Amino acid sequence: MRLKLAIQKFIFEIIMIFFSICMLAPFWMVLVNSFKPKADANRLSAALPAVWNFENYAIVFKEGKLLRAFFNGVIVSFFSVALIILFSSMAGFVISRKNSRLTNKAYFLFISGLIVPSAMIPTYWILSNLKLVNTYPGLISIYVTYGLPFSIFMYVGFIKTIPREIDEAAYIDGASQLKMFYSVVFPLLKPTTVTVLIFNIMNVWNDVQIQMYFADAKKWSMPMSVYGFFGKYSTNWNLVFADIVLTILPVVIVYAFLQKHIISGMTAGSVKG
Repeated sequence: MRLKLAIQKFIFEIIMIFFSICMLAPFWMVLVNSFKPKADANRLSAALPAVWNFENYAIVFKEGKLLRAFFNGVIVSFFSVALIILFSSMAGFVISRKNSRLTNKAYFLFISGLIVPSAMIPTYWILSNLKLVNTYPGLISIYVTYGLPFSIFMYVGFIKTIPREIDEAAYIDGASQLKMFYSVVFPLLKPTTVTVLIFNIMNVWNDVQIQMYFADAKKWSMPMSVYGFFGKYSTNWNLVFADIVLTILPVVIVYAFLQKHIISGMTAGSVKG
């Protein structure tokens, strides 16, 4: 029996290693080609560069205007994620604590946003009438709208595991409902908040579709800067790959620091305590 389990475990590990290599292979190709000259990078080989060309990153940083793109991404991501956490946590608290027909309908309305496809033309018409096209508030409002369904779903599931006695104790101590939520309940939502934070930062930072429709080049974030290195007749793949590496680096850093909270946040609402 032990031998059989050992063999199964070995086979499972081999399969997981294979899938890990398949997942890491594209990143490896992007990384090594970002240090090659144009002619070598155009071959799209996974081999190490014969000569390490670090000038690619300097060219990308200067010609791609990555500093401005970085600040655009930080501004949009910060305010979008902050508003998503604020609104979704409050909505999740009300929905999970008030079992009424109105809150149930509101919950299913929010959750429907997970499956209903986005409608660019009506969205553009609304933003155009509100004079929000090609503005930070316009972009932020779209990201907040798209981020709320998943975030509310996460918060509702977790808040239902928090005993109502905590709310009652805060009321007895004289706390208002708003103070009770932010002083007592919200600190308990850390695992879910971190999960919501990571997922929405990745979605907002890596998005190109919304910015392509609703912003010009001056409002573009780092993922959009890659289009500057695609020519009409040729493509500078070495610069494209260098730009991709610089673009994903901030998200990788954030994920590396917060990834340990993802599993706890995803499973926190699955079992009632």
